[in-house]
Amino acid sequence: MIFTLTLNPALDYKVRLDKLCAGGLNRAQQEKIFVGGKGINVSMMLKNLGVPSTALGFVAGEAGELIRSITETAGVHTDFIRVEGQSRVNIKILAECETEINGKGPLIPDGAMELLKEQLGQLPQDSILVLAGNAGGGLPQDIYARIIAGLREDIRVVADVSGKTLRTVLPGRPWLIKPNRDELCEAFGVQSISAEQAIPFAHRLQEMGAANVVVSLGGDGAAAVTENGAEIYVPAFGGKVIDTVGAGDSLLAGYLFAKERGEDEVAALRMGVAAGCASAFRYGLATAEEVYALLNG
Repeated sequence: MIFTLTLNPALDYKVRLDKLCAGGLNRAQQEKIFVGGKGINVSMMLKNLGVPSTALGFVAGEAGELIRSITETAGVHTDFIRVEGQSRVNIKILAECETEINGKGPLIPDGAMELLKEQLGQLPQDSILVLAGNAGGGLPQDIYARIIAGLREDIRVVADVSGKTLRTVLPGRPWLIKPNRDELCEAFGVQSISAEQAIPFAHRLQEMGAANVVVSLGGDGAAAVTENGAEIYVPAFGGKVIDTVGAGDSLLAGYLFAKERGEDEVAALRMGVAAGCASAFRYGLATAEEVYALLNG
């Protein structure tokens, strides 16, 4: 069973304009509300591919209730913990370039963290737990490391977190981590990393504790190193990029989907890249048909 944990989920209000006029009146050509948060995106994409999961995390206020409602209406099971305050609302402006304004979200009290600890202690044996996104809520930077330390050894941890947070989870020996290029640069304090350099840097992350590493490289595809010694690179599929929000989460979901079906590492990474590209080529997360159209095209 797969569980995703989004500590600071959001509503994403997406608007499309021809041009953003700062300081002036802008009229949206298209607008839509999506549920945001990396873990929820992974659960949504897994559902699109036909794999059930349970979305965990904290929600607050009317925005939190809408997050829960939209997620469950989409067919994803949730077990959110309610807290005081208001879940965040993010504004995504798609014009000449993508502009994002992310909300802050509610504070997470100690009592809510204790409830989460109890939830995680009851996960079924051999579950996969995806830890995704920034913590927010006034939680410490090493909160994911603390969560991992409290898990049973049979729980396979997947971490998709920022570069600074990434280094804190590695001593917990996660089963899989999925940094993107920017997060890899942040983790190692470098300005840029080419596609060719991704695998050597991924090996360094293995040496620091990760069993498997998948690096999403945007328009360059993805690279991976695995616990059995495989080194894999899959280029991106061709198509017009429309909206990259959720593309990395789709890549992770596609990879986990293929691994759950028993596919080998190469097939899993190809599925991940196809899912990520398919989502980047549209608004919102891709359908299974769109993913397979790229794979089989």
